[in-house]
Amino acid sequence: MKKKHIIFFTTLFSLIIFAQKPYRGAEYRTINTYQYGRFEVQMKSAMGSGVVSSFFTIRDYWADGLSETVNWREIDYEALGQYTNKFQTNIITAYESHHVELHTLMYNPHVGFHTYAFEWTPDYIDFFIDDQLVRHDINEYIQTLDTGQKIMMNIWQPIYEDWVGPFDENLLPIYAFYDWVKYYSYTPGSGNYGSNNNFSLDWVDDFNSFDQSRWEKATHTWSANNAQFVEQNAVHQSGYLILCLTDNTTYGYSGDPLSIIQKKNYNTLEILNVYPNPFNSSFTIQLPDNINKEIKSVRLVDLIGKSVFSTNQFTYNNGALKVSLQNKLLPSSLYYGILETNKRKHIFKLTYIQ
Repeated sequence: MKKKHIIFFTTLFSLIIFAQKPYRGAEYRTINTYQYGRFEVQMKSAMGSGVVSSFFTIRDYWADGLSETVNWREIDYEALGQYTNKFQTNIITAYESHHVELHTLMYNPHVGFHTYAFEWTPDYIDFFIDDQLVRHDINEYIQTLDTGQKIMMNIWQPIYEDWVGPFDENLLPIYAFYDWVKYYSYTPGSGNYGSNNNFSLDWVDDFNSFDQSRWEKATHTWSANNAQFVEQNAVHQSGYLILCLTDNTTYGYSGDPLSIIQKKNYNTLEILNVYPNPFNSSFTIQLPDNINKEIKSVRLVDLIGKSVFSTNQFTYNNGALKVSLQNKLLPSSLYYGILETNKRKHIFKLTYIQ
């Protein structure tokens, strides 16, 4: 009888916590655990102050009934949506010791897909962004990461404004996109991939569907998270896993940013010379010499990745491309532009004022 009472009150407490959360997020995690290896993802992180999207591994200590303080182990890529040129890595060890590094990038990580990888061995952890080494960690605490961890991805809204910045719920819904995940086991001396060929590919998931033999969708939250994870906010569409951050009444994926996401067979180049900026009815892009004149389209997308304007009608003169909004009115805001040629997509940003 006592056990039934405990279950009842635990369930009731969980429902109260669920009801109190103002937002709904998503978390996707493996059923199995992995110790050592190379972990890779191709993702387009979520943009917006107060939002975190991620790729990481973590020891499932709560499932084993273990203390968080002593048993927390985690290896993180954390995209902080407030930054347009930074990405965070973190290694968490016993007694909640955080070993954080904030990396400055030459591009906005939230605009297109990028590949994030880390190699975890008994002696070191290396972090890579687009195959470039950004962190080499050989500190003694690496050796305390001595148990298997689950692979996870999530999108959430932390309460810590000093870490992630203030949150504006008017940005909702916000999405993070995942193209694929790869896991390579650690096979020193017999591998064929990664640093010193010490890793061997075990599996790839391209997210064409929900593989329930490998993954599960989370339905929990915690005190520092303003979002409750719900299964409906982990969506598979057009070969992508889409993790959604929404309000507490509208779940799932409701936008069409897939039309503006850069496929992995495109290169990107940020175009700096766009004028006037801010602009109102039209703007001009000064084209670099290496851009093919066979331009297919110019599009604008808002800060959550939703396409707001597209045209293939423009004026080209002496290396400059003039684009008119054709009497279309937009909310005054910062926008990202995508100029697409036959071979690649080029990125720029500009501000529209009514």
